[in-house]
Amino acid sequence: MDEEFYIPVFYKGGEVNFTARLISSGYVYKIEVTVAESPLLYEKDDEGEWRALIDPENVPRHIDVELLKAISLSIDEILA
Repeated sequence: MDEEFYIPVFYKGGEVNFTARLISSGYVYKIEVTVAESPLLYEKDDEGEWRALIDPENVPRHIDVELLKAISLSIDEILA
């Protein structure tokens, strides 16, 4: 599935929409979310929570950890 969709995220008192797409490989899937023109991958961890996979060499400069958490929560709510 290569179709893009939007993830509404409540962050700092407002709603922001991020472009995302589903990436599947066998039984595993990830969600690629574009933040500050950089793609970030989200996957489930061992506890079933969504986490961002961050490449230290390719991380957006002004990324906020609270924003990453808010995106994770939104993904979880959408897929619940």
